[in-house]
Amino acid sequence: MTTPRPGEIYWACVPGVDRHRIIVVSAEKFNHGGYATAVQLTSQRFERRRDLPNCVPFRAGEFGMQEDCVAQCENVLTIETGDIELESGPLSTLNGQKLRDVIRAIGYVIEADCEPAPHSDEGL
Repeated sequence: MTTPRPGEIYWACVPGVDRHRIIVVSAEKFNHGGYATAVQLTSQRFERRRDLPNCVPFRAGEFGMQEDCVAQCENVLTIETGDIELESGPLSTLNGQKLRDVIRAIGYVIEADCEPAPHSDEGL
């Protein structure tokens, strides 16, 4: 079974929302236990949300996005990896800068200085 990695974008069945695009933000070593932490992407109210500090904007065509959308970093969720469409692989993967932007926006929401951890396979 594929283990989702930080910055990967997938379709997932999100409880209460149905099928939605998500960005995995939890470290790969934590995603082996059947759960991953992610933020949702939405195209609703893009013009209003794109400049909010709790959202990270993406333009159509960027990282495989079909339309302008934002990562809703106030909407962090723990999702069962079985609800993530892993079989076909990620839709795309964020680069280091865009993943940093997402982690920093989560930090804004929880009033903490957040940075992604360096990629490491230690401890796996």
